[in-house]
Amino acid sequence: MKIAKLSSLLLSLFIISCNSDDTKSQTIDTKERAQEKLDAALSKFPGLSLSVKSGTESYTLVAGDAKMDEQPMQAASLHYMQSISKTFTAVAVLKLKEEGKINLDAKMNTYLSASVCDNLVNGNIITVRQLLNMTSGLPDYIENEQFFNDALSGPLPMPSAQVLSYVYGKPANFSPGTSFGYSNINYHLLALIIDSVTANGHRDYITTKVINGAGLTNTYYIAGTTMAAPLGTTASYLAEGTAFTDVSELQLGTVQSFIGDDGIVATTQDIAAFYYKLLKEGTLLTPASLAEMKTTVSYQGQPIYGLGLHFYKTPAGTQAIGHDGSGAGAAAYAFYFPSKNMSITLCTNTGTLIDANKEAQFMALWQEILDTVVQ
Repeated sequence: MKIAKLSSLLLSLFIISCNSDDTKSQTIDTKERAQEKLDAALSKFPGLSLSVKSGTESYTLVAGDAKMDEQPMQAASLHYMQSISKTFTAVAVLKLKEEGKINLDAKMNTYLSASVCDNLVNGNIITVRQLLNMTSGLPDYIENEQFFNDALSGPLPMPSAQVLSYVYGKPANFSPGTSFGYSNINYHLLALIIDSVTANGHRDYITTKVINGAGLTNTYYIAGTTMAAPLGTTASYLAEGTAFTDVSELQLGTVQSFIGDDGIVATTQDIAAFYYKLLKEGTLLTPASLAEMKTTVSYQGQPIYGLGLHFYKTPAGTQAIGHDGSGAGAAAYAFYFPSKNMSITLCTNTGTLIDANKEAQFMALWQEILDTVVQ
């Protein structure tokens, strides 16, 4: 549900010249070292899954439990992808642009009712593009303390009107288009825009046009539903000291509440494949739409966000494009590295949204994985 601040740990990258036998040996060694990193992290995480896809290979490594002391983590385990879902929503909006149903530079009140727009600061001047690239200036519902109180006390899932109420009447963080400010409500509004221009709503469109269109067979969009978690979904945990509390019910209910900005449950293999198809193969959007998607806005002088895509460079200067996500009982990273022709997804079934220590630990593990795999 938020972009984690990527740490400044040094990432060493080596250019290795070798014959085919050496390359095969190196790949095996890389997998073994990555597996060691996952295994060593089990003192901090209940379970972990890592998928890597490149032009020459695809593999998945797992460690720990999908359900503690009952079900080992498996390559086929399904994970809550949290804000990685925003990339799926953005692809859906861009496909609707290709169909002539959405104008990215139209004001959002072109598609949303006055009952929504009049209650949002600058709600009648913010454009669709400004929602997509996080330049709307809208506040975030997770900044409202009442949201957390209500999420913990229930009932869940929350209807859309309730989620919107946490930002109604709140002041802008900045004037639309003048800065960057990550806010989940932007993508909630985009889901409502998709609802307004499609016959069967955003969930059906994301499922049929994006998930099925990409050939993803183990990916599900569950936001806006009351359905049970798909079979094979990991349990969700929140750290309390060195112990973990099962928060699976809270995790499911919140994910179901957050249309557009959350909602994807998938295997790590499917998500690695999704970013590879989108950013390497270019098979999900037209070249023009993909170019728009990759057009970034900057924050503190650095390119940071496109349309549903987070951009950053590793300490060694390697460009990464994708998204990360955090929730009550799950966390994930999924990025494509253009210069390495490689897509990497890492997931855990413990929450980082309200646990800064666990967020830092997961970030450090991500950097260790990159140090091991991105060569």
